[in-house]
Order: sequence, then structure tokens, then C-alpha cells
Amino acid sequence: MKETLKAFLPNFAFLLLFASEFTYYLLILQTGIVEYHHSVLSQIWMVPVGGIAGIFLSVFVYKAQQWLMVCLLLVQLLLSLDYASANGFELFALGLISGLTAPMLIYRIGHLWVAVLALALSYTFGTVLFHVEAFARTEIALFLSALALFGSLFARMEPGKEPDVKRVTLYTMLSVFLWLLLDAALFETLSRDSVMHLWGESKFTGVIILSHLIGLAAAYRLRTWKHTDMMLLGLFVLAYSTYGSGSLWMLSLVYPFVISYYNVIILNTLMRLNYLLLAVISLSLWGASGLGLFIALSHTFVSAWIVLGILAAMTLSKALGFNLRLFLEMPITTFKG
Repeated sequence: MKETLKAFLPNFAFLLLFASEFTYYLLILQTGIVEYHHSVLSQIWMVPVGGIAGIFLSVFVYKAQQWLMVCLLLVQLLLSLDYASANGFELFALGLISGLTAPMLIYRIGHLWVAVLALALSYTFGTVLFHVEAFARTEIALFLSALALFGSLFARMEPGKEPDVKRVTLYTMLSVFLWLLLDAALFETLSRDSVMHLWGESKFTGVIILSHLIGLAAAYRLRTWKHTDMMLLGLFVLAYSTYGSGSLWMLSLVYPFVISYYNVIILNTLMRLNYLLLAVISLSLWGASGLGLFIALSHTFVSAWIVLGILAAMTLSKALGFNLRLFLEMPITTFKG
């Protein structure tokens, strides 16, 4: 019993840490700051710059012990006191902390089920509180930072296990980026669409949460399925088609399922990577988020359909056995972390 409790507590603490930081990204960095500054890129550009800088810096410090994570989250807690009206330096610092902590946490996922439960908590909590206006999310930011800080004190944060995968193909890296871009473009567009708006609407809250949870469970069950790429392509085609149809109820069922499904698949891939490869692919998050926001603000959603067409061509070509070795199947040089 004592040994079971001793093994359970670090996993539970890591679950709280992972869930809190992921929710912080969703409610504060991805939507809160952007909404507070009315999506004016000239005012929020320091966040992604900080995120990218944090990922690069993490390559040199990711083997640091638990104290580093505790210090970073303590700074995040202090910055959260006035997050909504943060100046450029503070926005850079928030992005830097996110860029540092995100890949370090993914690298230390010991069991995928812990990350899946963390995602379930994040999507549930984030969906319920999405209606809170950006300027009023300070208490949420403080609570999430405090919870993450508490979790970091007890989570097992020593260097992760030896990675299973030390090289990936350009196809994998490009497809992950395109999945992230397709999600970001649709989410940012929906967030600004007065007609096709889901999050923050109480009548859709329960459906969205249920769809998220089913998507997480399905992805966890099918994570090793050899036709995962085709499944993801089909899901994104379905999500985009549902958006095009104008059916809000269908979109509330389909889109959260897609988000959850592909996040589990991506995590299952990333947690097994050498850290330098993980850091390189983590840059896709900031790049895809930025491009997705640009697509939404420039009202050029047709470009997202073009991206979907490119991803479809890549996926179908590989599935049908066409020789992609000259470009897409070329392995990226092995990194030693």
C-alpha cells in the first residue's frame, strides 16, 4: 500500500502540473492575451518571440533538476498578477516560460495515460471557463499557476528515459505542422465568427466537453493503429466540411473530437523523441498558431483549405505506396540529446 501510494503521488502531481500548464496556455496565452489586445499583432508579438526563444533555451537546460521548473512557475505566478495589461517585456517572459516548460514536460511524460487524463481535465476546465472575459481571467491565471507550482514540488522531474526515436522523416515533421496549422486556422476563425461560434456558448458546453472526452478515449485506444494518418486526414476533412455546412450542433460534436484525437496522437509521437527533435517540432506550435491567427485576421480561410489539400495529397500518396523517398521520406539527421 505504501509503495503504491509512493508511486501514485508523483504521477498525480505531474498530472496536475501538465493539466494546469496546458490550460494556462489555452485560456491565458492562446486566447486571453490575444482577446485582451483585440488580436492586434503589434501588441502581442512578444509572446511567440518569447516562446520560440524558450524552446531554443530549453535545449541547454532540459536536463536541469526540479528546481528549475519550480522557479519558472513561481515567476509565471508573479507575472499572472497583472497578466491582462502586461507590457512587452512581461509578455516576452510569459512566452519564454511556456516555451521552456512545454517541451520539458512532454519529454518527461512517463505514461501516456497520465497525459491523456491531464488533457481531459484541461479541456473540461477550459471549456467551462471560456465564457469568462479576457480582462477577468486574472484569478484563473493565478489559480492555474499556483496549481502548477504545487504540482512541480512533488512531480518526478529528473531527466526522462532514453528516447525510443532518434530520427524522424521530413514527412512526419511537415504533417505535424500542417495538422497544427489546420487546427489553429479553424479555431482562430471560429473564435471571431459571430455566427459559427462555439466556445463560450452555454448551450454547447456539455456537448463540447463530451466530444473532447470521447476523442481522447478513442485516440488512446487507437494510438498504435497503422492507419492513423488516414484517420487524421478524414477527421480534418470532416471538421472543415462541417464548418462549411454551417451546422453548429454538428461542429460542436465533430471539431472537439478532432482536436482531442490528434493531440493524443501527436503527444504519443513527441514523448518518444530525442529532446532536440522534440524541440524542433515544438517550434511548429508557435509557427502554426501564428499562421492560423493570420489566416483568421486576414479573412483568407480559403488558404486553410489549400493546406488541407496539400496534406491530403501527402497522406494519400504515402498510403498508395508512391515513392516519396526523394523528399518526404528522407530521414532527418540523428540528434544526440
